[in-house]
Amino acid sequence: MIKYYLMNEKITENIFNDLFIAIYFNDLEKVIDIKNKFPEVYSKKENYLLEGNKPFNLINLTFFNQTIWKDNDWKDDIMPFIQDNRQNTERMLNFWKTELDKNNIQMEIEYNQYCEYFYCVDPNDSEENEKVILDTIPYFLEKGFQEIDLMLYNRVACFDFIETKKLLENGANLDIHFYDDNCSSTLSHVGAECSYLATCEVIPDFKLYKEKGFVNVYCITERFSNLLGLAAFEDMYDLLEKYIK
Repeated sequence: MIKYYLMNEKITENIFNDLFIAIYFNDLEKVIDIKNKFPEVYSKKENYLLEGNKPFNLINLTFFNQTIWKDNDWKDDIMPFIQDNRQNTERMLNFWKTELDKNNIQMEIEYNQYCEYFYCVDPNDSEENEKVILDTIPYFLEKGFQEIDLMLYNRVACFDFIETKKLLENGANLDIHFYDDNCSSTLSHVGAECSYLATCEVIPDFKLYKEKGFVNVYCITERFSNLLGLAAFEDMYDLLEKYIK
């Protein structure tokens, strides 16, 4: 009986992970298949446990996708792929609207709630909140930098959208490099992460899924980190872009 219970528990975990992957890649047919075959597992989609037993609503994966594929400023040769993923995301969103019986659904989490899963400074870490990149804010003040510009980098690194917007509205400069490297400004930091995650992680993953379909070989935590990270950095870049002079 114990062995049978453990086996069922493992099977349930595998199905739950399959559901994660299906939603991650906007595979609506697979999601519906799991819903029909394993309704008890599907019913728990809003309380998926990430590595570390942190709960996560899988529907948010669709909102991450919505953010990632919404822009039109990709190269022409990849636009058909982007548009295809955009359409799949819209299909998934419409499915959730029907499932939840709501016409207006939106993400209800803050990215930094999951700071341990991507390149985000913990907003509750007092020591890290006194730093910009590798050095402390007082160090940079002694070098002649303005506090408002330092705070902007710090708030962006914490994905504090509210404070970031306030600082930008008060004149914070997002294009000042804090080291002599031409790649340590607030804007370059966010732009570089967007480019890396899209080009090296997320797009190759989605291309592979499109070519080979559903295969149970994905590392859930890595996939989650990449999609969450790209969505967070894309949203932050969209905010910063409004204040580029």
